[in-house]
Amino acid sequence: MANRESSYYRVAIIGIGHRGYKTHFLSIYGSPSECVIAVCDADEKRLSEFSLKHPDVPAFARVEELLANHTPDFALVCLPHHAYGHCLSLLSKAGVHILKEKPAANNVEEWKQLSKLPVKIGVTFQKRFEPRYQQLLSLLPMLGRIVSVRAVLARNIQNLDSSWRASGVGVTEDLGVHMLDILVWLFGPPSTLTSLKADEVRPFQTYAGEDVADISLCWAQRSIIGNVHLSRVAHADSESVVITGTSGTAILDDKKVSLLGPDGITLLSIQDESSKKTTVRRMIRGFGDYIKDKSETYPCTLEGHYDTVITSDAAMKSQTYGMSETVKLSPQAEVHFEWPVITPKIEKATIEQMHSTLSIYNRSGIYEVFENRWKDLHGLKHALVCSSGTIAILHMFEALDLQPGDEILCPVYTFFATATPMLQYGAVPVFCDSLKDGNMDPNEILKRVTPKTKAVIVTHMWGLPCRMREIVANARSVNGGIKVLEDCSHAHTATIDGKMVGTWGDMAAWSLQAKKNITGGQAGVFATNSTEYFAHAVSHGHFNKRAKQEVPQDHRLRKFWLTGLGLNLRAHPLAIAMANVQLDGHRLAQTYREKYAKQLISGLKNIPFLTMPAITTQPKVKHAWYAFVMQFDASRAPKGLTREKFVQKLQDMAGLSEVDIPNSTGLLHDLPLFTNTAEAIPRFGTPGPWKKAQETSEFPNALSFYNTAIKLPVWTSASDEAMVKKYITGFQQVAWEAFAEGGGASRSRGKFEKEMALARL
Repeated sequence: MANRESSYYRVAIIGIGHRGYKTHFLSIYGSPSECVIAVCDADEKRLSEFSLKHPDVPAFARVEELLANHTPDFALVCLPHHAYGHCLSLLSKAGVHILKEKPAANNVEEWKQLSKLPVKIGVTFQKRFEPRYQQLLSLLPMLGRIVSVRAVLARNIQNLDSSWRASGVGVTEDLGVHMLDILVWLFGPPSTLTSLKADEVRPFQTYAGEDVADISLCWAQRSIIGNVHLSRVAHADSESVVITGTSGTAILDDKKVSLLGPDGITLLSIQDESSKKTTVRRMIRGFGDYIKDKSETYPCTLEGHYDTVITSDAAMKSQTYGMSETVKLSPQAEVHFEWPVITPKIEKATIEQMHSTLSIYNRSGIYEVFENRWKDLHGLKHALVCSSGTIAILHMFEALDLQPGDEILCPVYTFFATATPMLQYGAVPVFCDSLKDGNMDPNEILKRVTPKTKAVIVTHMWGLPCRMREIVANARSVNGGIKVLEDCSHAHTATIDGKMVGTWGDMAAWSLQAKKNITGGQAGVFATNSTEYFAHAVSHGHFNKRAKQEVPQDHRLRKFWLTGLGLNLRAHPLAIAMANVQLDGHRLAQTYREKYAKQLISGLKNIPFLTMPAITTQPKVKHAWYAFVMQFDASRAPKGLTREKFVQKLQDMAGLSEVDIPNSTGLLHDLPLFTNTAEAIPRFGTPGPWKKAQETSEFPNALSFYNTAIKLPVWTSASDEAMVKKYITGFQQVAWEAFAEGGGASRSRGKFEKEMALARL
C-alpha cells in the first residue's frame, strides 16, 4: 500500500476536484509524514473514477459516512466556497481540525462565524510557504523605508465557462485574494484602496465575474503606495512583485528574487527551484505540527487572516460601488488583547451562584471551595477572600498591629496600593531602590532599616519574582527579625526554585482584579501560615458567623465575634465564582503566556536598543508574565529616536495599539499622597508621623527602569498566535525604518540588518 496508515498525520480530503485531487491529494499521496486515510466527494462519477485509480484509499459520498468510519487528525476541505458551510459544521462537531481552501472568508461576518468553531482552522494560502516569497520577506529590512509596491498576477485561462468559475467568481476572488494576502502579510492591511474592473472580455463564453482588476492601495500611516494588477485573460502568465525603498528595491519575477541597490546594481539574485509538491507538503505538514502543538506558529491560521478578509472585502465593495474604500478594523477586532475571556463555563458558574446566594456570611459555599483550592495550591494553612487586592494588603498591615510612626520598608517602584494601606495606621513607608530588573533590591533592607522598622513588603513586579532568599535572609537579620509581606498581585503561581511566590514570607496578598492572571473582576486573596494573623484578618473584614467560626476561642479578638472590628470587607460571591473557573484554566493560559513570551524574546532580542525582561538571566525563576516589560536603551538607538517616538511609531505606523509606556505604575516617593500625607489624612496631626519626602536621587535603578520601560500584554490562547507574530513583525519593521532614517548609534547598520534578517528567517 503506497499510502501507509502508519504515516504521521492522518488526513481526510473533502472534495477531490482539480484543487483537491491534483494539488493536494497527489502532493501528499505516498508521503512518509502524511497519510490520506479517506476522501469524500458528492460527485458520484468523480468518486468512482478516483476509486479506480486509488483502490487503497476509502472513498465516501457523505462526510457523515467518512466520520463514522475514520478519525482523521484534520481534514483538507477543497469545496467551492458556497458549499463548505455544512461540511465545516460536521467536522467541527466531531472535533476534527480543518485546513480549508482559500479564501478564509468572504466577509467579516462569515469570518466571525468560522472563528467560533471549536477547532483549529487553517487556510491554504500556499504562497506564504513558497521559498521565493519567504525570501522576498527576508529582504524587506534591507530596503530602508518602504515607499511603494507593485504586484502583478496574470493568467491565460482558456475556459472561463467551465468548472466553478462559471458561477460568477471573478478574478479578484480567484487570483486577487492570493496577491492581496501577500501584501497584507508583508505590510499589514492598507488604510484605503480603490478597485477598478473590466468585464466580459470573452463574449463568446457564458460566465460571470470580472476578468481584469486594477487595485490601488495606500498605507497612509507608513506612507506606502501600492498597486495590484490582476488578469485571467492575459496573453501570457505573469507573476511579479516590485518593492521600492529608500535603500534599494526587491523584485520577485516568477521564480527569481533579486535585490537591487539604489543605483540599480544587482546585489543578490536567487532562483527558487522548489516544486509545487514540496510547498504543498510543507503547508500541510506545518498545519499538522500546529494542531499537535509541535510548532509554535503557523502562517495561515484563520485568526491570522482577518486583515486579508477585510482587505479583500473592501476591494469587492470598491468594484461594486465604484468608489474608494477605507479598510477599517471592526471594534471587536481592534481589541487585540482580550482578557478575561468570558467563557460559557464562567457564565454558567456566575448564573448558578446568582441563583444560589448573593451574600455569604460564613466560610461556606464558593468561599470555602475557592479558599481550599487556593491554600492547597500554595501549600499554606489559611486563605481568605476579600473585596480587592488592596484590602488583602490592608489585612496584612492590620495583622501587624501597626502604630503611628512604625516604619515599613517598601519598593519605590510599584503600584501605589502596595504602600497606601499602611497610611491608615499612621505607618511610614520607607521607600527602597530596585535592582535593574525593577524588583526591590534586597540590600536596601540592610541600608534603610531603623529601630522603628516593623516589616518589609515586596511586589513581584510584572510577574517576575523578587529575590526572596536574600530578602527573607536580610529581613530576619535585622531588629531581631522583621516581618516579610508579599504583594503577589502581578505574579499568580510564579515560582523560585519551584516554590511559589506568596509562600516565602509571613503573609501574602493577591489581586483578582479584572486584568490579573486569575481574575474575578474585582476581588482579592489574603493568605498565611499564621493562625494569629489569619484571626486578625477575619476579624478585620468579617463579623458574626465567620468571625465566630474561625477566630480561635483563646484569641484576644474572639470576644468581638458578633461585630468583628466593625467592617465588611467581604468578596462578592459572583467574583469568587468567576475566579474559581479561572483557576481551572490558569495552567493552560500560563502555558500560552510562557510560549508567547519566549516568542517575543526571540523575535525582539536582536533589536539593539531593546533589552529583554530579566528572566532570561534567571533560569530557576518561573515568571508569571502578567506583562512583558522591556527597556529602551537610548544610547544604542538611532539618532533622534526616543522611547516616546518609538512607541508612537509602533502605534501609528504598525498599528500596534497596545504597546504602552506604563506611566501609571511608577515611583511612589513624589506622589502627593506621600509628600503631603498629613493633609490627606489629618487625624494623626500635622505633620504627623510622616517624614520629609525622600529624594529621587536615592532611587537611580528604579528611576532608570521607569524611564525606559515599554510594556506589552502577554497573550493567553492558541488563537492569539497571529497577533503575537504581528507585534514581532511590527517591532522589527519600525526598528528597521528607524535605523534607515537615522543610522545605528552603537553598531553598523549592515551588522544590524544581518542579525535581524537571520532572526526573521
